[in-house]
Amino acid sequence: MSERKRKHAVPLIGPDLQEILSKEDYATKLKEIFNDLHPYDIFSLIEDLPSEDIAKIISALGKKGIEVFEYFPDEEKKDIFYCFSRQKMVDLLEEMSPDDRVDFVKKLPEDLVEDIFPLIAQAERNDIKKLLQYKEGTAGAIMTTEYANIPPDITVEQALQYLRRVAPDRETIYYIYVTDKDRRLLGLVTLRELIIAKKGAKIEEIMHRDLVKVRVNDSSEEVAKKVRDYDFLAIPVVDDDDRLVGIITVDDVIDVIEEEDTEDMLAYGASGIVHNYTQESTIGIAKKRIMWLLILVFVQFISGAVLQMHSAELQAMIALAFFIPVLSGMGGNAGAQSSTTIIRGLATGEIEESDFWKIFFKEVQIGLLVGVVLGLIGFGRAMIIQGDVRLGVTVFLSMIAVITAATTAGAILPVTFKKLGLDPALMSGPFIASVVDIVSILIYFEIARIVIMGW
Repeated sequence: MSERKRKHAVPLIGPDLQEILSKEDYATKLKEIFNDLHPYDIFSLIEDLPSEDIAKIISALGKKGIEVFEYFPDEEKKDIFYCFSRQKMVDLLEEMSPDDRVDFVKKLPEDLVEDIFPLIAQAERNDIKKLLQYKEGTAGAIMTTEYANIPPDITVEQALQYLRRVAPDRETIYYIYVTDKDRRLLGLVTLRELIIAKKGAKIEEIMHRDLVKVRVNDSSEEVAKKVRDYDFLAIPVVDDDDRLVGIITVDDVIDVIEEEDTEDMLAYGASGIVHNYTQESTIGIAKKRIMWLLILVFVQFISGAVLQMHSAELQAMIALAFFIPVLSGMGGNAGAQSSTTIIRGLATGEIEESDFWKIFFKEVQIGLLVGVVLGLIGFGRAMIIQGDVRLGVTVFLSMIAVITAATTAGAILPVTFKKLGLDPALMSGPFIASVVDIVSILIYFEIARIVIMGW
């Protein structure tokens, strides 16, 4: 698209566009303005408009409008959807891509679905029912049924003629799947291979038989890993009888990766899963955060109790208190560093559960090395400011022990969670920091008791 056309489109947002919408021929004008724009560009230009205006634009743009609609977040989709007539709702659902459609239907109120579901065409209705049966987080829940498949006994020329007819209704035709009469997956050919093959060659002569595929109940994380490892644009999904039931395209895999990364990041920060910060209520976000904070406050109460238990050592040498924040803070930071590395490694598959002892011994060594360096700095600080060898030795030994314990715990806890079938990201930074806080105080005062009291 030319720069002149793009500049012409942008100023229409606001009063100019609303003026066009107020005219009788607004649909024709909108098609002219947005004709050369990609659906995402149109979405970016109109996303801040009132829902009623967005609905009018989507209706005016026909099939392109439906593609624009699919870019909106679910909550905004619902607001726009409610602006349509019942018939327009039905038309929109029938034309949406199968995977986006079923995700959206799940978000709609049950009474609305019951109202419009009988009006949807039988084929689309059956497709929605089929996709709704798959659990969230599985391959079946993110697949589309709009794939191209051909039998093995036709020629390349026949296959190309067939593809010309069905291509407009398929999600992608780069991979063409070869199936028998019972839809069992036999192989695949790429569009490139069809174009360069001899017209009279049979599909079974040129198809790839060694296939990488996923099953409907495989986790979406497993799907994303396979697509990433094999650099696929799409991957076939089969049932337990090896019948082809759908495909998962790379754009859906990217959505899965983004969602998983977002959930892991929020879980690691102990802030609760928030899908749309600006749309979610203040009370809703507060409820999600407070659960973790309640757990952490009780953990901190334990830290206070440990300090109270060692009040005698504090009274004997008040300077011990000066180093408590340093040890707790450095322990928490060291634990967060190692847990971040391990959680990310588990997510990418670089680290396996079987690496438990390898991780353990490696983190012990890392903790000792880092602890010695930080311990020497702490020893120097104690000697320069307090001039007390006993305090310096206490801080030196405590720093080594605390950092070693923190790096080891930060690495081992996520792996342990993974072994138990739990999300490693639940070993959040704040949680590890709070646990290390207790451990560091226990270690510090135990070493102080031995060194200072027994010196």
